[in-house]
Amino acid sequence: MALPQISGVFDEIAILLLISAIVGVISLRLKQPPIIGYIAVGILVGPSGFGLVKGSDQVHLLAELGLALLLFVVGLRLDISLIRSTGPVAIAIGLGQVVFTAIIGYFICIGLAMNHITALYVSVALTFSSTIIIVKLLSDKKETDSLHGRIAVGLLIVQDMLVVLTMIALSGLGHNGDVSMWVQIVRIMAKGIALLAGLGLMMYFILPWLTTWLARSAELLILFAIAWAVILADICYHMGFSKEVGAFLAGVSLASTPYRELIGARLVSLRDFLLLFFFVELGTQLNLRLLGSQVWSAIPLSIFVLVGNPIVVMIIMAVMGYRKRTGFLTGLLVAQVSEFSLILAALGLNLGHIDSQAVGLITLVALATIGLSTYLILYSNNIYEWLSPYLGIFERKISHKEQSQDAERDSADILIFGLGRYGSAIARDLMKTGRSVVGIDFDPRAVKKWNDQGGRALFGDAEDPEFPSMLPLSGARWVISSVRDKRVTHALLQSLKSHGYIGGIAVTSGERTLVREYKTAGANIVFVPYMDSALHAVDVINAADKEEDRRKMDNYIAALHDHYIVCGYGRMGRQIVRDFKRAAVPFVVVEWNPEQIPRLIEDEVPFVEGKATEDDMLIKAGIERAKGLIAVTATDEENVFIVLSARGLNPGLHIVARSTKSENEGKLRRAGADRVMSPYIFGGRQIASAVLKPQVMDFLGMVLHSDELDLELGEAQVMETSKIAGKTIRESGIVESSGVLILAVRSANGELHTTPSPDFEIKAWDHMILIGSSAQIQAAQRFAHGE
Repeated sequence: MALPQISGVFDEIAILLLISAIVGVISLRLKQPPIIGYIAVGILVGPSGFGLVKGSDQVHLLAELGLALLLFVVGLRLDISLIRSTGPVAIAIGLGQVVFTAIIGYFICIGLAMNHITALYVSVALTFSSTIIIVKLLSDKKETDSLHGRIAVGLLIVQDMLVVLTMIALSGLGHNGDVSMWVQIVRIMAKGIALLAGLGLMMYFILPWLTTWLARSAELLILFAIAWAVILADICYHMGFSKEVGAFLAGVSLASTPYRELIGARLVSLRDFLLLFFFVELGTQLNLRLLGSQVWSAIPLSIFVLVGNPIVVMIIMAVMGYRKRTGFLTGLLVAQVSEFSLILAALGLNLGHIDSQAVGLITLVALATIGLSTYLILYSNNIYEWLSPYLGIFERKISHKEQSQDAERDSADILIFGLGRYGSAIARDLMKTGRSVVGIDFDPRAVKKWNDQGGRALFGDAEDPEFPSMLPLSGARWVISSVRDKRVTHALLQSLKSHGYIGGIAVTSGERTLVREYKTAGANIVFVPYMDSALHAVDVINAADKEEDRRKMDNYIAALHDHYIVCGYGRMGRQIVRDFKRAAVPFVVVEWNPEQIPRLIEDEVPFVEGKATEDDMLIKAGIERAKGLIAVTATDEENVFIVLSARGLNPGLHIVARSTKSENEGKLRRAGADRVMSPYIFGGRQIASAVLKPQVMDFLGMVLHSDELDLELGEAQVMETSKIAGKTIRESGIVESSGVLILAVRSANGELHTTPSPDFEIKAWDHMILIGSSAQIQAAQRFAHGE
């Protein structure tokens, strides 16, 4: 029995929303992407399903509005400075990807027995990626501002421009009038220049003044933003461009204003609601009955889009100097066929260049790749972790390009909501301590005043639940609110929690009775302005920061294993720490001198504050788990006590101690030191060697202390389980396999053999003294350990 047709426009939309809600709940319970569910709704209610929706004009209008708002919000995040940094990169990657994908796709199509024209259409269709899918998923994952997200968005804009030019060229081929294709292209370029020139004038002379005036009313500002996006999209459409390009340019035109975060946050919910209709409409346009004959041709083409497109992008980005992770994540974003490809196919069908079977093939590939790539993008980080060991070929040794662009991203130590007298005073005092502070206020005059005074401020609403997604929360240590409104404070605490913010939160209360309530809701600190001055508030924040830093450092020290404990942070202790850092050796310093503590903090050195002669301090430094201890305090007496305590707490510890007096060397050895060093004797020997053997000392200095020369001295102990134990150096193959040079071998009985010959027999527990690069020494150590 056939279901009754739904005729009313309102009924169609109502049934769509009802079914979408049901499918959305099912998708959520099954942990599936909502996009796939919405496309399934379109198939269900469209001609391939029950045919519940016939008239699609209204649904199409809502879908177009959603698409326009999506591109508008994307444009809001791309101010002029960002376009300058990512524009050339996006053009290079976009053009390179289109060219290489089209060429490879063309030969695949020829291999599938297509004629040249059909192969050309299909291969070109495969090159374009879905702007709406990618941007929606980036937004859902909160990765629009990531480096790979920004590059992908720029790449998509380049692709959209190429689509427009391609369709113009095809229209010219099918045009029988007097105007040639090249004349049409020149006309469209002239229109584009005129459009950009007019938009530039608006951005410079009108929009800053107009948005500042409209910002007095948030509702009026949002209404203007929507109207501006729709109007510019319509203007571009009538000029021969796509509506999406117009909406995107509208967003870019407002991106340099201080109100972009507020506009973007307020439009998120409306954008997501309208985009539902786009995905549903996409599903209704798919007639699965006509696609069955194209399945076998669609499989290799779909695999090429899902795998080949990312590889092409990764190769191009590797050549340009990007890291493998950025290339991989960007490549996955373009692993689907665009909705514009369907429009291109329809144009080719109307011109008589291809038949309905080719259109069906492109449609089937689009459906398959959109569905599968959604999962690839959602789980891209997990997939990268799995494939990361095999992606080294897609990365240069030094990724200069990415390092320079990473530095351009905005960040802040502290975000302050409310730039009134109290909030501004806190912000100024924090900036005096060297903190990076960004202020946020709902009053455009306060924002302008703060920016004019040399600070950084954004226009935004603390009560808006979506606004934190527009802020650099990941790098912020504190979010401070000087707003005393109870409703606003609770809204801010809830939204920060929902966006996964893990830093400290300080709020302000006009009543002392609300302190416990705010702390229960998630605040770490609650200020009462009449009791807590701004300067006192800064002291509280600084004290909380120090306490948090100490807690993190204690956790780090508690997790250390096979580390070294350096007792004393004088001149010798600092040099030891520098060498340990260079060699990536884990360590912790024990120091009690109050003059050295600030230096330890400044040098970012893990330390325990206290006397190393006390057992509690050594236990806190993890002496039971330590590999070695170095005693370099100011006096020999202290070093003797430290060695005695350390040897008693960990009998297997390797201990090195400094002796300032030669008569104390015996005491240190009897106390338990494995090695005693006298800086004066050692320094005297170095000075004498520098005079007698200057070239040798220069060479040793470069090997031991240079960061530029990839050459170092190392050692490796031969374990009983090692395959080289009991073999000669020649038989072991250690030199040929690792590339090291063996300078000497110390036997287990302490006998030293210098420059051993290839016939020297290596025995278990021998120590080999090696020279080579760090990688070569590590390879030799693996041989010696039997790994």
